[in-house]
Amino acid sequence: MAFEPAQQHQAAAPLQGPLFEGLLAEFAACAMSAGIGAFGAPNRAMIFAAAARACGPFDAGPGRSHPVSVNALAASLARPFETIRRQANMLIDAGLLVRSDAGLAVPLQVICDPRVAQMADQCHDLLVRLVEDVRAANFMLSEPRPGVTYDPRGGIGIAFDLLLATVECHHQRKENWTRLALIFAIEWANRRFAHSAGPHLAPVKPSTVARILGLPYATVSRNIETLVAAGKLRRVPEGLVIAPDLLAAPAAVDARLALANRARQLLGRLSHIGFPLDRPAVAYIGSRPPLPALG
Repeated sequence: MAFEPAQQHQAAAPLQGPLFEGLLAEFAACAMSAGIGAFGAPNRAMIFAAAARACGPFDAGPGRSHPVSVNALAASLARPFETIRRQANMLIDAGLLVRSDAGLAVPLQVICDPRVAQMADQCHDLLVRLVEDVRAANFMLSEPRPGVTYDPRGGIGIAFDLLLATVECHHQRKENWTRLALIFAIEWANRRFAHSAGPHLAPVKPSTVARILGLPYATVSRNIETLVAAGKLRRVPEGLVIAPDLLAAPAAVDARLALANRARQLLGRLSHIGFPLDRPAVAYIGSRPPLPALG
C-alpha cells in the first residue's frame, strides 16, 4: 500500500481498523513469500523462524542459546509432532538446526547462510516498510528511545515474531501452511485498495497468487481447488475472492483483532531496541521492498 505523508495538523490514529489490518495482511503475504523463496516451502521457513525465536540468534542483545524441544515447537505452531519432527530433520540435514540431548538449537553462524540471510533481511525490510507506511498513514507510534543504538538483528527477531503471530492468530483456520499462505496472499490482494471505510474486494487470478508467493502454479491451483470446495474462496469472473462470510465469521474477526493487538505490542518493542520510529527509512538493510504486481 502506498500512502501520502500525513498532514501535520491531523491527530494520530490508534493502530486498529481496516487500514491497519490491510497493512498487516500485506506484511504476512510478503513475509510468507520471503520464507518460501529462501527455504522452498512455507513449513520449513516457519519452523526455522520459530526455532530461531525460541533459542536465538536474532536478539538485540548477546542472544540466547537455550535449546527448544520438538514438542515445544509443535505446541507453539499448533502442528502435529510428527510434522514438526520431519521438517526439523530436513533443517538439521541442511545445517540450519543442530540437535543435542537438550533439544534443537540454531547456531549463531547460520546468520551467514545465504538462505537464512535472504529470509532475515527481507523480513526485516518488510517490517521497516510496515512501520514506514504506518507512519505515513498517521497511525500512532511510540516515541524513539534516545541513546540506544539500533541492531538490525533485533528488528529481524521482531519481524519473525510478527510473522509467527500472524499464523498463531489464524490457527483456527486449520489449514496447512501452503493454504494459509494462499489465504493471506488472496486476502491481501482483495484488500489492496482498502480505505478507511472498509475493504474493497478486488478479485485476483491464480497465476498472480503464484507470482506473489513464488509457488509453482500447479501447487497453487491444486490448493485453491481445496479451498474453493471448502467454501473459503469464491470464484468470480475476474478471479478469486475470500468468501465474504469467512471474513465476517466470528473466528476471523477475533483473529484480526488478536493480530492487531499483538502487532501493536511488537511495534512498541521496536522503540526499546532503538529503532528510528521517527525516520524508519534509514533502517532498511537493503531498500524499500516493492509491492508484488497484481496486474
